[in-house]
Amino acid sequence: MGGESDSRAFTPIPLRRRALLLTFMAVLAAGSAALTSGVLHPAPLVAGVAVAQNTTLIASDPGARLLAPPSPTPPPGAAPRAVPLLWVGGTAVPILVYHYIRVNPVATDKVGWDLSVTPTEFQAQMDWLHEAGGRTVTLEQVVAALNGGPRLPAHAVVLTFDDGHDDFATRAAPVLKADGFVGISFVVSGFLGRSGYMTAAQVQQVSAMGMVIGDHTVNHVDLAAMSPQLARNEILACQATLQQLVGKPVLDFAYPYGDYNSTDAAIVAAAGFRDAVTTDAGTLQTYDGRFLMHRIRIGGGDSVWSFAGKAGIARPPSNWTDPGPASPVQWSG
Repeated sequence: MGGESDSRAFTPIPLRRRALLLTFMAVLAAGSAALTSGVLHPAPLVAGVAVAQNTTLIASDPGARLLAPPSPTPPPGAAPRAVPLLWVGGTAVPILVYHYIRVNPVATDKVGWDLSVTPTEFQAQMDWLHEAGGRTVTLEQVVAALNGGPRLPAHAVVLTFDDGHDDFATRAAPVLKADGFVGISFVVSGFLGRSGYMTAAQVQQVSAMGMVIGDHTVNHVDLAAMSPQLARNEILACQATLQQLVGKPVLDFAYPYGDYNSTDAAIVAAAGFRDAVTTDAGTLQTYDGRFLMHRIRIGGGDSVWSFAGKAGIARPPSNWTDPGPASPVQWSG
């Protein structure tokens, strides 16, 4: 694997990283809080939830910023009026991340096994997603919904595939297309044509099939360990290469290894990207956090049942036929 794929575990956001990003997040929050007359009016914050005066909350989520439409001043002595809340801050959307769709070629490679979902297991997962009523959506649709645009369909899930491996073109994309699904492939532009990675022609092919191409830097580098100028070059040069290939804007970004800092997130935002995904585990997505979106890994140990739980859909009945995940070997050391 050459160390290029993300082999690190998905974990909750570390406290130090949260502190580091406070300034960046505050800037984004200030921008989205600039609500104009006739849309929504600012409301007082109570325990992290914004409510209108003289209203009663009928829904809440401590992880999201909720606003209630302003209500007319009630007559003296009138009871507070319950009003629906508009979710402009966030909602739960599973963004799943795959790496390889393959049988792990080296039986003793624990990391390779963890990053590999076999083609038969992937087929079973997609078949069940289709049967259970799951609907794949793009990050563009998620961001639009978080910003007050069209609502997402029920059981919406985002399918992402990191690194631009050639098995996305040969194994994943045909299955997605057959099921009427869309996937997002985050491509490392400097790896195009290398053994095990998509060629330029394959990137164009999957884009023509309706798949989305995203930016994963030129060399799959740890952006947090680089100077801002080098990080910016990695991000923008990849974007330029991919946009020339597919003939359309590339506006989705994934941080290699999930590593980032406030400067990296600011570079991505300033470069005109619409969103960026991390490897911070979770399903709560917010508009203010659209450059730090959470994901959940699907790996070698996942069955259709565990996949369903991560995707937020019903689990299959006990008689569902599932090839099962590839059996791990006993690793020593």
